[in-house]
Amino acid sequence: MKLKTAVPALACAAALGTVVAGGTAAGAAPATARPAAVARAAAPATCVYAEAKESVKIRNARKVNATALGLLPKGALGCRTSTPTTAGESYDLCGVKDNAWSEITYRGIRGWIPRGCTVNRA
Repeated sequence: MKLKTAVPALACAAALGTVVAGGTAAGAAPATARPAAVARAAAPATCVYAEAKESVKIRNARKVNATALGLLPKGALGCRTSTPTTAGESYDLCGVKDNAWSEITYRGIRGWIPRGCTVNRA
């Protein structure tokens, strides 16, 4: 391949996120994209998925004002890793008054969220 045509081809491949090897181009998947099937396959067998009804902070303790470790966005699935009704500080969040908290793992963050802010998903 001539240099005049190789440079634009490489620039185009880089812009499209492809790798050129041995004369063939292979698409590279974005690092942040994980299909739901892959995310679920990586979860422990005892995982019960909790979908956030609203965006809720993942806390380091079962208290409303405990240190926030991260965020479980509305509609996102977290892996519930504790019994569903672990008593903690009372809260009035997500339209629910309760004291039940769930320990979850979401994107490597393990912490506590108010149980009333989630619904179980299969």
